[in-house]
Parts: sequence; C-alpha cells; structure tokens
Amino acid sequence: YELDQTEGQAVPDELERFARFSGKWEGAYLTRMVDNAIRRDRIRIAFTRLSSTHAGFATLASGEDGHKMRIAVHEDLDAPSRFGVICHELAHIYLGHLGTDRDRWWPSRINLDRNSMEIEAEAVAYLVTSRIGLRGASDSYVSRHLDGEQIPASVSLDSIAKAASRIEDMARHRLEPRRVSLRQGRTA
Repeated sequence: YELDQTEGQAVPDELERFARFSGKWEGAYLTRMVDNAIRRDRIRIAFTRLSSTHAGFATLASGEDGHKMRIAVHEDLDAPSRFGVICHELAHIYLGHLGTDRDRWWPSRINLDRNSMEIEAEAVAYLVTSRIGLRGASDSYVSRHLDGEQIPASVSLDSIAKAASRIEDMARHRLEPRRVSLRQGRTA
C-alpha cells in the first residue's frame, strides 16, 4: 500500500517535507533547466500524479519519440520543490546511474549500490539548490543511506562536482543543443 492509502497516526515530519525546498527563488531556473534537459539532452520531463511519498523518478525512455531518458515529477510540488527533485533525478542520469546513452553523453556507472547512488544524487541536488539559495532536507535524506557515519568508498566526489556544475549551468544559462561532429563521429 502507498502511504496515501493508509489510516492512522500522522507520519513523521521528515516524510512530509522530504522533497520540499524553500528559500530564495527565481522561476527562470526551473524553466531553463527543463528546456535544456529536453532540447539539449533529449530528456523528457513530465509533471504527473505520484504517491505523496514519491517525489519523482528517472528512467530510460523508449526512444520512440527521440528522448533518451525520462523524468516524472509529482505535480503537486511547488516550483522550488520541483526544481530540487529534478536536480536529484538529473543527477542520477548525469552520474551514470541509469547507464550511458548510445552517444555517450554521460557515463555508465550502473555497478554502484543503491545507497551510493542516492548519496551521490542528493549531494548534487544539495550543491545546486544551495548555490541558488534554496534549502531542503538533504541531510536527513542522505543519513538514511549511510551505514553509520561512513560514506561508501564507491561515492565519487569528482562525479558529484561535475554533475552539479552541469546542472547548475542548465539552470542559469540557455545551452546550445548537442551536435554530432561529422569529422570524428562523436557528439560535441
């Protein structure tokens, strides 16, 4: 059963606010990031009805409509929270947690365990959202994926920094679509 389908005592506050972000907000961040994801990297983003404890997810796209990956975000979230959730889901893609695409626009790091993947993705979301002035509940989210106080050795700080920089650029600037280099047969 989903939490929405149950009755009983109130759920802990951290479950109610786990995907909520607040603070300084500029709506153009969300618009630019979504536009760049769709137009530049062929990642479809849809706002849809999800369980109250499910803020979003990223998955492979069928490719039939030209999209490489797809992200679903809970439609009831406000704009800053949508932004934070999309940062987390884009991080999964750019960190290679879903594998690479045929053009190798991002790496394949599917061999990581779930805890390492969630720590990396939330670290990226934290870096991007905090740099633009938002606050979320990243600390409590990450703590659920730690074994004691140890960060798994497979967590890559370099990959986190690169993905955060990429996503922040997507929020701050309109980026040109990627193009295939005919001379090298690679994407530019």
